[in-house]
Parts: sequence; C-alpha cells; structure tokens
Amino acid sequence: MEPDEAERIFDEFAEAYRLWWGPIIAPSALGVLDEVGPAGDSAAFDLLDLGTGTGVLAVAALERWPGAQVVGIDPSSKMLELAAEEARRRSAEARDGRLRLLTAAAEKLPLPEQSVDVAVSSFVLQLVPSRAAALREVFRVLRPGGRFALVTWQDDDLRFEPDELFGDALDDLQIIPPPDERDVHPYSSPRAAAAELRRAGFRDVRAWPDTLEHRFTAESYLDVLEHWIDREIFADLDEVTRRELRKRSIQMMEGLRNEAFLWRRPLVRAVGTRPASRTQ
Repeated sequence: MEPDEAERIFDEFAEAYRLWWGPIIAPSALGVLDEVGPAGDSAAFDLLDLGTGTGVLAVAALERWPGAQVVGIDPSSKMLELAAEEARRRSAEARDGRLRLLTAAAEKLPLPEQSVDVAVSSFVLQLVPSRAAALREVFRVLRPGGRFALVTWQDDDLRFEPDELFGDALDDLQIIPPPDERDVHPYSSPRAAAAELRRAGFRDVRAWPDTLEHRFTAESYLDVLEHWIDREIFADLDEVTRRELRKRSIQMMEGLRNEAFLWRRPLVRAVGTRPASRTQ
C-alpha cells in the first residue's frame, strides 16, 4: 500500500477502525510488549511503536513501565489524534511528556540513528510498500543490543462460513461488490519473517506462529463488515438496500452453529536484536 493511500484510508476511517476493528486485534497486539520489556519495571528506556494507529501499544507501554519514554509513528494524522485522545483519557503519564506522536512513513523514520532501546509493531508490516526498508529503518534507530518485536498476519485461505453466507446474500440481492484494491502483503510463514529480519541486520532472531481468535455473533460480524472490512460495499448502497442486505445476511446465518462464528486467523510473531557490535 502506497504511503499516500494508507494515509487517506486511515484518515478517513480512523474512527471506524477504533470502534470496530481495533478491539478485535488488540489482545494479540499487546503480546509484543512481553518480548521487549526491561528487567526492572522502573528502568528508564525509549520505546518506538511503529504504526501506532490509535495508540493501543503506546498507551499500554506507558501504563506498564513508569520509566518508558514512548514515540509513536504513523502515516495517518487522524489516527494519531485518536491515539493522543486515548492517552489523555487513560494515562496521566502521557500528559507529563512521556509520549510523542509523529506523522511519518515506516520507511523513513524521523528519528536519529541509535535513538531508541526497543521497538514494537503490530499489524502494520503487511501494509507498508517495502517491509525490507521499514525493517532497515527500525534497525537504524535501535541502539546496539536493542530488541524489536512484531506481530502481523500470515497469509491464508481459511474458510469462514458467515463470510460465505454474506457473499450469498450479495448474490441474492444482485449487489456487485466494487473491485478489491487493497494492497496487503502478509508473511507467508514465520520462516519468511525470520529471514527478512536477518537480512535487515537483526540477530538472535526468533519467529513463530500464533492464532488470533475472536467470537462473533451474526449481528456483530455484520457490524464489522459494514463499518470496516466491506465498508466500500455498504457505502454504495441506499438505506433500504443496506437494511435488506443486513436482514438477508442474518437470516442466512441463523442456522449456523455457535462454533461457526469463532473467527480464527494465523499470525506471525517475530523478535530480533540489533547486535552490540558489527562483529556479532
């Protein structure tokens, strides 16, 4: 996804992301903090949150580590406005200057070389035009011995019955979806993620699979489709057709077992360290 396109999309739909999508991925996102924390909770250190979005990781880091100074980077100024709002609401520390939010692309970080101790990223690297360039930038701004932890999607073709029935409802109502022009590049495997980290210069690299699970109802899944995943489809419909699509979809889903609404998607987690010296 090109930087200008990512900025436009997330500026336009930042509020929808915060309300409908962010809560689904937040539990998996927060796990990256477990991979980078200092030995002592009160230790002073600098943390970079790459693609901070609405600030879930940034605010959690402020609350978790009293000695942390956090910088959140995101190409969307609207997302950063929501991150600042969330920080003010939840964290008095954010008002004390421990949080900086900067608008920038992942491939060109506005930070000096070797200026942060640890870095994290959640559900971002599949969106950047060049993961290799973004990883090189993270490596550049990390201090020697600094750790980087990420989580993102793994490519898959898993079935999800409620989504298939939504497609059937579109067909029944003769609704033609607009072309899907989203340009995303999830990792093919943990091994591929590890290889990319090593090529960027990281050492002591580990990568492993994980799974995101979220239990929907018919109504809550339609909400996410309407406001986030398939927002373009719903945006082109008049109010009567929109209501009919929701009604038809829910009717089709009524016969599904509860287990069918458990959404499972594979993830890749990875960590790496910037070597303490060039010889390592």
